[in-house]
Amino acid sequence: MKVVLLLALLTVCECDGSRVKGHTGQDVTLPCKYDRKYHGALSACWQRGEIPTRGCSNQLISTDGLRVLTRASSRYELLGRLEDGDVSLTIMNLTEGDAGRYGCRVEIPGPFNDEKHHFDLSVVTAPQTPTWTAPNSETPTEPTAASEGDL
Repeated sequence: MKVVLLLALLTVCECDGSRVKGHTGQDVTLPCKYDRKYHGALSACWQRGEIPTRGCSNQLISTDGLRVLTRASSRYELLGRLEDGDVSLTIMNLTEGDAGRYGCRVEIPGPFNDEKHHFDLSVVTAPQTPTWTAPNSETPTEPTAASEGDL
């Protein structure tokens, strides 16, 4: 009986973290949604690292459910529809320094009701695409002087 309970707890713990991979110079979105129709507009915040017991300690961006309240950098955006409960975090123009753990907290009224989601972001160097420059067809060609034999 104890073994079954332990396995159930391990399964719950494994579900909390998700791995996300992004490429340098590109944007990545970490998903976080809640049921806005059921709960109404709720406050939410994103942070780096583990989410503490209350609030967000290393806050990146926060919302009151209607609009963004705070933002640590213009690279952090909530591009989802807040009116639908979509508080997914988009990190613009990824750098290798963005790699690490991120957490989303949706503050649901009542003790210990908050929804918490964790993501482990890995950032890899974007593959270099070869650059090819097309010949400039707009450049006028110089007329060549006719030789005496051409006249």
